Amino acid sequence: MCTIGAVRFPDGVYTLFKNKDFNRSHFDDRITIEPDVFGVAGLATWASSDDDDVFSGFSISANAAGVLCANANVGSVRAGADYDDLVEIAVREGSDVPAAIDAVTAAVSERPYHRANLVLIDAADMAVVEIHGGRVDVLRNDGPVVRTNHHTSIGPGPGDDNTTTTVPRLRVAMAALPSIESTDDVLALQQRHEPDGGSICVHGVPGTVYSYVIERRPTGTVLSVKQGRPCTPTATLTSPIPLGASWSPEAAATFAAAYPSSVI
Repeated sequence: MCTIGAVRFPDGVYTLFKNKDFNRSHFDDRITIEPDVFGVAGLATWASSDDDDVFSGFSISANAAGVLCANANVGSVRAGADYDDLVEIAVREGSDVPAAIDAVTAAVSERPYHRANLVLIDAADMAVVEIHGGRVDVLRNDGPVVRTNHHTSIGPGPGDDNTTTTVPRLRVAMAALPSIESTDDVLALQQRHEPDGGSICVHGVPGTVYSYVIERRPTGTVLSVKQGRPCTPTATLTSPIPLGASWSPEAAATFAAAYPSSVI
């Protein structure tokens, strides 16, 4: 599953958020923290046991230029490549959102990818990119955006991996977007519980195993991340991400040591 979105605030701060939903009750992230790129590793498999996990690409990420990107699964295609690789391509090759979209489009022109939604935001632009195997639909937005696990340009279909909760979650999240005025409001949205499959914070298996907010400020990039369900009383790590001039081996090691995962 997964719910992703982006919001821009009047003071110039902008955020990217994601609830990661998996078919297990516990999950440990792997992260990359380099001078120009931060990324949470994606999974090329959907195994129920971490013994069979195959990691690739990024599921949520940021670069030193201020491009933020996250994805949400839609469905598989025959011989499709992992869409997490597209997020990594976006932040490694994109100095801004248009350049990131060009890089993703070029990659998809070379081979089909599993179907997914990507949300991208930088200081000037915001977009949703829908990956339909070998097709790319770019939906540019001026206001806040959110996506779940279907393509809004063609709607949900019987081949989607989630045909039960994706529409209710999208409806709940979209209704909440106009009232979001701060990062605290984003964190509150990630904790929302609703009837009839509309909960953004998903309990059970599948369920939410991590929640993330990446906030780009004039002073740098800040991550808020919680392992487990976002509604639980456990602490949320809020930490500057060492990128660009603030990166050093020591800063990267300190950031990784504080990250809520037993396997970094």
